[in-house]
Amino acid sequence: MIDSVRDDPPPEPVSALQSGAHLDHLAALEEERRFLLRSLDDLEREHAAGDVDDENFATLRDGYTVRAAAVLREIESGRSRLAPRSPRRWARTVGVVAALAALAVGIGFALASAFGERRPGQEITGFTPGDDARTVLAAARTALNQRDFGLANALYANVVEMERERGVDSAEAITYFGWTLALQSVQDPDETSARDRLDAARIALRQATVIDADYADPNCFLAIVEYNFFDDADAALPHIDACQALDPPADVAELVAGFADEIRSAAS
Repeated sequence: MIDSVRDDPPPEPVSALQSGAHLDHLAALEEERRFLLRSLDDLEREHAAGDVDDENFATLRDGYTVRAAAVLREIESGRSRLAPRSPRRWARTVGVVAALAALAVGIGFALASAFGERRPGQEITGFTPGDDARTVLAAARTALNQRDFGLANALYANVVEMERERGVDSAEAITYFGWTLALQSVQDPDETSARDRLDAARIALRQATVIDADYADPNCFLAIVEYNFFDDADAALPHIDACQALDPPADVAELVAGFADEIRSAAS
C-alpha cells in the first residue's frame, strides 16, 4: 500500500505491445500539442490582421488554451491512457459504439475517394501542384483508407505544419486532422481519452469553418460529431444545413443525407 503511488509504473511488467502503444500515444499527444500551440500563434496573427472576428477569436483561443494545457499535463505525467480506468464507455451501448465505428470508417473511405470528384484548381484547398505537402497528404489518405487513423492524424498534422511554415492555413488539412482525431476516439477504450480527442476534434473543425466558410467538409464532420458522438441535435443542426448547402462530394452527401432528417427532427 505504501509504495502505491498514482504516477508509479504498474506492478506487473508492461508487455512489448503495451509499451509500443504507450509510446505511440505519447507521440500523438506531442503532435497534438505542437498543433495547438502553433494554432494559437496563427490565431493571434489572424485576429490582429482582422481575418478573424472577436467572437470567433475568443471561442477558438479559449478552446485551444484549455486543450493545450490538458495535453501538456498528460505528457508531463507520462501516464498512458490506453488501459481503461473504468468498464464504462461514454457511448450508450456497445451497439452504438459499433455503429459509430462503421459510420466513421464509411465516411473515411467515401471522403478519400471523393477527392477525385473535385475540379482542377479546387482539388486540395491551400495546395498547388508540386508541393512537398501533397506527398504527405497522399500518404495520409492512404492511411485513412487503411483505417490507420493514428498514422493518418499524424500525417495531417505534418501537412498543417508544412503549410503554416509557408504562411498558409490549409482548411482541408486542419479539417482532416480534426476528423481523424474523432475517428481515433471511436477506437479508444478509455472514456476520458476519447472525450479529450473529441473535444480537440471539435476545436480543429471549428477553426476550419472559420478559415474557409465555403468548405463543406468540416461542417459535415461537425454535424456527425455533435449528433452521433455528443447526442446534440441542436448543435449539429447549423452544420448539417451548411454541409448540404455547400454541395459536398456525392459520396459525402449521400452519407450525410442518411441522418440529416433525423437531426432536423430531433433539434428543438
